Amino acid sequence: MTLSIATGGIDPEAIMAEIRARVEERKESGGYRAYDLAAVRARELDNIRIDYERLSDCLPDLWRTANVDLGDFPIPAKTPGLGVPVAALKKVIWKLLKFYTFRLFSQQKEFNARAAVLLQAVILRYEGRLAELEERIGRLEKRDRRE
Repeated sequence: MTLSIATGGIDPEAIMAEIRARVEERKESGGYRAYDLAAVRARELDNIRIDYERLSDCLPDLWRTANVDLGDFPIPAKTPGLGVPVAALKKVIWKLLKFYTFRLFSQQKEFNARAAVLLQAVILRYEGRLAELEERIGRLEKRDRRE
């Protein structure tokens, strides 16, 4: 049994190509930069070997993603005619959902910030311990040279 839907002159491939082109344009203009988690995801925090260089490199990305803006964002009317009512409907839906989602988003933001602070504390402790060990190695090398 197959299901066939006639689209009557609508070319889904052309629509998808247009969507992909618009997404690429928006990426190039920086429209998605605030929501880009690829830098953090690329680090694969679960699988990396913990060493100073990697931890220090991921901190700016972690802080940037932890500091998500929870404020309202503009909902513009993008198409003439039908765009204004659609934008108004989206605004009403957003106002209804904000009550439910704001607490969840704020809790996630707080967790992200605490995770970033914890990671930074680990890095600082690691740096301190590394400095102590390097100093100790230096003292031992000097002692060996004297003997």
